[in-house]
Amino acid sequence: MKLNHCLVPVLLCGAVVSVSEASMVDVFCPGVGVGRNVTVTQGSTNYNVFAGQIRLVLSNSTGQPFDTNWFSFCTELAQNIHINGPVRTYQVTAVSDLPTPGTGMGTARADALARMYFSANGAQFGTNADYAAAFQIAVWEIVNDFDGTLASLDLAAGNFRGNIAPAISANFSSLFAAASNAGGNMNAILGLGNTSFQDQIIDVTNGIPSPGAMALLALAGFTGLRRRR
Repeated sequence: MKLNHCLVPVLLCGAVVSVSEASMVDVFCPGVGVGRNVTVTQGSTNYNVFAGQIRLVLSNSTGQPFDTNWFSFCTELAQNIHINGPVRTYQVTAVSDLPTPGTGMGTARADALARMYFSANGAQFGTNADYAAAFQIAVWEIVNDFDGTLASLDLAAGNFRGNIAPAISANFSSLFAAASNAGGNMNAILGLGNTSFQDQIIDVTNGIPSPGAMALLALAGFTGLRRRR
């Protein structure tokens, strides 16, 4: 995420669940969690960014009860979220529709993200800064370059690239393997989209304590959820 004055790009994606009705939510970003500063390239543009956890406070949700604190990861580098800035209204949407504006990443990439979230099992929200950074970088890689194959997830090639420190890159093998496993289980993840500010992904499975997550899903009317077996 770019730290430019008080601006930070943030990521969240929701692949396996579909939103039954248009829902809006107010988003406030009080700061970041653990992560690392990295240099990456998207297309021909270089970014010096923070890769890691973004802290969100959601309020005034309509249609679906999301009013609580979350950690998120972002789907895009070109836009920002303001740390301790104004509250912004986002649309709750499927991860496949992110990033906005644009045509969205599509189902294959969104499902890959959901499989990676399942495999991480909440570790991306822990205290390991290298793992949190690797998870965010992996999100960017999948959103930009995943074509359904493990070979497409390569930080040395494609639209998204980076020369990443070994302590971070050591985590890519397991993350990319999970993402590219077409038969793998998926977490319930959702997108928060705004055409002017950075889109986010929240993990409904691990983001709030059970049984709250299941109650939230029931109230929200989600369909197509593939959970742990």
